[in-house]
Amino acid sequence: MAYSSFSPVRRSRRRRWLAALLVAIALIAVLIVTIQYRTEARGIADYLAVTEEAVDLQAEAAAGMETAFHDLSGIDRPDLLRRLADMHASTAEAAMAIDSVTVPSSAAEAHGYLVVATRSWEQALDGFGDAIVAVVDGTDEAAGDALADALILLRVGDVAYAEFLARVGDFDSGIAEGHFDSIAFVPTGGPVRFEPRTLEIRLTNTYQLGAQRNISITAVTDPAPIGERNNVPIVPDSEQFVVQAVVANEGNETEEMISVRLDLIPTDADLQPVTITQTVAVLEPGEAKTCIFDGLVLHGGALYELVITASTPNDISSDDNAWRMVFYRNENV
Repeated sequence: MAYSSFSPVRRSRRRRWLAALLVAIALIAVLIVTIQYRTEARGIADYLAVTEEAVDLQAEAAAGMETAFHDLSGIDRPDLLRRLADMHASTAEAAMAIDSVTVPSSAAEAHGYLVVATRSWEQALDGFGDAIVAVVDGTDEAAGDALADALILLRVGDVAYAEFLARVGDFDSGIAEGHFDSIAFVPTGGPVRFEPRTLEIRLTNTYQLGAQRNISITAVTDPAPIGERNNVPIVPDSEQFVVQAVVANEGNETEEMISVRLDLIPTDADLQPVTITQTVAVLEPGEAKTCIFDGLVLHGGALYELVITASTPNDISSDDNAWRMVFYRNENV
């Protein structure tokens, strides 16, 4: 029987190829693991960048919450409602960012708690201002319950966020370098007591938070008086007589459809009185608008009473709802 002299060589070659193949497979496996690690690292880094920015918005809103309710006597109704609206806008923006972020697998559990926190805060603040107004004005018997429900939702968000913080450390320590501040919209140990009944009493006992409706009016004429006769102003002769009436909202409620009325009343029975009405559609608290009454005809030597009025239902001050001026129109020269 004859034996091939090349068999040991072929076996040796096969062993070398097998060893090279195993080395290649090992290298590929290491490369895959490295790529997966780096991909996960990039995913977590991107996730942290988005969530940190969103959490910063929430932290700012929570700080504003404590500031606003720490000293209610130092804040008026429009300012409080503006602050609450800003807080809600911040939480809504943060919730949208959290909902749209790509979540790496290692952050899935922590992210679930963060979603609960952001959605709870946003939902609570969505109706918080309306609940406060209803409590202060006493217009809804269920207002106290609505306020309590909002506070419960805020506290749910606080608890969920604490669970998120407890799980952030579960990320790989070499990757998770994000920094997240503690957040509590209704802290249990802070200077402000957010217990529903306590807060309700504070709100109803703060005068400037109650509805205060007050419209005032002032006016100027063109031409303006230039002298007097027997202590009565004299308006000079001119081609036209124009009255500019400034209507201001001195209260803390938005006023709508304000009727501004001008009455020009001559004392001479042979002359006809004039009545003109204009409407101011909307006046926000602290806002003022000008109504211009032109085309008014005056007769030389005549004595007139000019009266301009504007008011709103339940106006707390009637002294500034009317502006009056008695005057002579100068004789034509």
